[in-house]
Amino acid sequence: MNDIRAMRNINRNLFEGVPATANALEEYDSDAAQLVREAAQHLVKARRDNDPQAMNEASNATFLAAAELLNQAGRSVYVRFPIMVAARLVELEAALLVAKAEAVDEAEGQTA
Repeated sequence: MNDIRAMRNINRNLFEGVPATANALEEYDSDAAQLVREAAQHLVKARRDNDPQAMNEASNATFLAAAELLNQAGRSVYVRFPIMVAARLVELEAALLVAKAEAVDEAEGQTA
């Protein structure tokens, strides 16, 4: 079972006004966070290049992240929940990657 203090810490990061650099998933499970980042990178590539192989890699990393989250939850959670959470985290991480890339492009366009 998860330590309640760790869970409270996660909730605090998710729901209170913490800095944008805070990463609750990284604090909770750095292995899952790495898998989410990896899946997001593949997802961005798959969408940008219409690359089925990258989409498969994103899918595989998402399932691995879900398995890691399920493992951290003590295997007491219904299986679909961590898969849905992991998939949503990948979507959010991918959106952040795209937003950062667009911000860099925009900044470079203003300096040119």
